Formats: sequence, structure tokens, C-alpha cells
Amino acid sequence: MKKTIIMAAMLLAGAWSASAQEISAIPVPDVTNYQTVYSAALGNAEGYAFDSWGGGTGQYIDIQGKQAYQISNFAYFGSGFAAIDATAMDYLHFDIYPMQDMTLAIVPITGAAEKGLQQSLTGGQWNSFDLSVSTFVDKGANMANVFQIKYVSKVVAEGAAGQPDGFANGNGSETFIVGNVYFYKETAQYDDNEAPVIVTAQVDAVTATSATLTLKATDNLSENIYFTVTDPATGNSWRKTAANGAEVSLELTGLATGTAYTVNVVAVDEKDNASEATRLPFTTEEIPAIPEPVKGEYLSLFSPYIGNAGGYFFDSWGGGSGNIINIQGKEGYMISNFHYFGSQFTDVDATEFSTLHYDIYPMQDMTLAIVPITRNAPEKGSQHSLTGGQWNAFEISVQDLIDKGLNMAQLWQMKYVSKVVAEGAAGQVDGFANGDGTESFIVGNAYFVNPLPTGVTEISTAKKGFDPAQPMFNVMGQRVNADYRGIVIQNGQKFVK
Repeated sequence: MKKTIIMAAMLLAGAWSASAQEISAIPVPDVTNYQTVYSAALGNAEGYAFDSWGGGTGQYIDIQGKQAYQISNFAYFGSGFAAIDATAMDYLHFDIYPMQDMTLAIVPITGAAEKGLQQSLTGGQWNSFDLSVSTFVDKGANMANVFQIKYVSKVVAEGAAGQPDGFANGNGSETFIVGNVYFYKETAQYDDNEAPVIVTAQVDAVTATSATLTLKATDNLSENIYFTVTDPATGNSWRKTAANGAEVSLELTGLATGTAYTVNVVAVDEKDNASEATRLPFTTEEIPAIPEPVKGEYLSLFSPYIGNAGGYFFDSWGGGSGNIINIQGKEGYMISNFHYFGSQFTDVDATEFSTLHYDIYPMQDMTLAIVPITRNAPEKGSQHSLTGGQWNAFEISVQDLIDKGLNMAQLWQMKYVSKVVAEGAAGQVDGFANGDGTESFIVGNAYFVNPLPTGVTEISTAKKGFDPAQPMFNVMGQRVNADYRGIVIQNGQKFVK
């Protein structure tokens, strides 16, 4: 009884962690034909990320050597990933460990009406359950385009087919752990030892960061064919499901630029019979080096040359997929399937800088609107027309952003959308339009700068008695070496290198 009281007190205080009690190992999936969403055993879907959406708190935890994700203070929660076509799968499987008895409703986000299925969960143990893909289809969800999973507490009103359901959120006191999330197809109930035959496996298009394959295979009995494409050099793999004898397209994304690849294509039937591997060679296109920063005094957000802001990370917010990309030895960030995207970092004060500089490499002609997110201020955007296949450099006046009503002394996020469709008055929010999910671009640099006058290569305010042997720090308080470029603090003095 005493242990129960202590645990309840910890939960109310928000101090509970997985180490507070022994949790049994995450269930191990026993599936052959699957499409993973989140799993330590099966891997994650491309671009997968949990996101609180403001409805709780989350953290990765270790359970007997395997990673799981704990959601606390639960009102609602979500995850986003590159779109999955789950129409060839039978079930959506979950392994959930709640700290208390609770109800949980699962809502796949598919671009159609939001439809949910509710489960009653028993606290203090793993709850394994399957949700029928066909049930979601019958309800009007587009299971060929699953790109988010939303967690709420209950389905309180079931809408007609194609109409959204009504949901209730949690009360902020519940905690649960997500162990596995994956789609799978039941094992076929017949004997078969004959492997599929690959009829078509070819490379149809190659860009700097992707390759598109056309695949087709036939089998003597299997209703579906499961293709796996593997890059032996990196261990990366891509999966695609096709009907027996049907031709499908598979895009290999997240590839390095200017790199020669040889991938292996294998077709597997529903009884796990695998074809011989077909080898496909191709070389991705080269992208010019990320531009070096202009000379001046910097406050960097994201740059392979002058570093990142404290705590910096990109986040899809469910509006696309992203990955780090190596370009001639420097790391940029590739954003694909673009609707909207974001980044977050420790608050910075940009009021002493004149311009916000960007270097963006779009894969196609496009418009891009930059929206700085500042504390206690409306969202205001700056729209730019970009030319595909080259680095586009542009600058945004910090004073213009301040005049629009932004609090540039407390900047903590940057949002990317497609267009500014309605410009609000100063201090009023702008209206934005998202991308259509087909565009891709690379972020090379994002930094604030006070450019040096033409012909000036260095400014120093070092005074007499200055000791160059003392350690140097950047404006974030991080120690830097002699190769660092930007604002440097040394001997209690600030200067530009």
C-alpha cells in the first residue's frame, strides 16, 4: 500500500520516470510482412519524430537495453513521419505500457477526415492490440497516405463515413510508454516454397539526394509482393508493397550527393520466400558546396561553418520529412515532402543585428516564406521566390521584422511555409499557405549578420595587455578554437574574427 501511495505522489508531482519501477521488456514483434512506424526491433519510419503538439511531455527512455518513448502529463500527443501506404496491410499494431488504467484512442492522420479507434488499457503491464486497417478505410480514412499518428483519450462522437469523429483529451495526469507501432499482414495459410520472380527492376530518375526505381515481380500464389531495397555500404533500406504482377514506383531518399551507389533489390512473398537479389547501380548528382558566410559579426542559427544556436534542432511538426545531408564535406539539412517545417533553439536576441541571412538550395523553382517565431508576438512572414538547382542567398531586414511587431529579443523558432497569402497589420498575424507535399529544398546557412564594410576583412577591439593565450568563447558561452569565425569573447573582451 505504501509503494502505491509513493508512486501516486510521484505521478501527481510529474516526477515519475521509468527507473521508478521495474518494467518488463518491450514485446518483440513476430512479423514478416510489415511496415514499421516506431520500433526498437523493426526500426522507425523515415523522418519519424514524436511531437507533443502542446498536449503533454515526452522523452526517450531505456527499458532493458531497448529504447521506448514515455508520454507524461497526457492530454494529447502525436508523431509524424514520411507518408506510408498501408492499404496492403491487415492491422496497425501497438504495444503500450500505461502507468494506470486508462483509455487511449488512436487516430491515423491521412489527409482525410480524422477517425479514431478507442482502447481500454490496464495499468502496470504491456497492452498489445491490433487495429484493423480495413476498419479505418471503411470509416473514410485514406490509409494510402498515413503521415501522422495522434493519441487522444476517447472517441466521444463517431462521425459518419468520411466525416470526422469527436474526441476527448486526457486530463494531464496520465503517463504511458510507447514500445512498438507497426502495420503488418497476417501470414498466409497455405504451403509455398517457390520464390517470386523479379520482372522489372530499373532506375528511372536520379537527383542529387534521391533515386526513383520501378519494380515489378510475380509469384505463383502470393497475393502481395514485398520489395526490400538495401544499400550494402550504409545498411539503409527501403520497403514497398505491391500486388502480385503490379508495377510500382519506389523513391530512395536521403542519399548523399555526388555519390556512386549499388543497391540490392529483393522480392519476398507472403510465405517469406525471397528472390535472388538484383543489383542496380546509379550515381547521384553533385550539388555545389554550401556558400561560406559573408564576412561580418554573426549570430548563427544553423551553419556548418559558424555552428548552430544552443539546443538547435529541426522538426517536421508533421508537415514533411527531413534529414541531415552531406555536401562536399559540410552538413546541410534536406526538407522533403514539404507542406510546412520548423526548427527550434534556445532563445536568442537578434536586435543588435541588421539582417537575417539564408542560403537555400531548392530542387525545383518554388516560393518559400520564412516565419520567425518570437515570444508573445504574432507570426509574420517574409516570402521569397527561389530558383531550382542552385544556391539562393537572400536576406531579411531585422528592423522590418521588428516594425511588423515581432519580438526579436526572444526568437526561439523558425517556421517554413510556402506563401504569405494575407499580410496582417503591424502586430497582427499574417495568413500563410502550405506547400503541396511535392517540393524539396536544402537549408545551408541561417544566421544573423552585421556585414563588414567592403574591403574590411577583420575588426578587433582587443585592448593593450590583451593575452591571446587565454581561452576563447562564442556568444553562447561555448569554448571555441583559433579557427572559429564570428564574435569571440576572450580576456573579458568581445571582438570579431
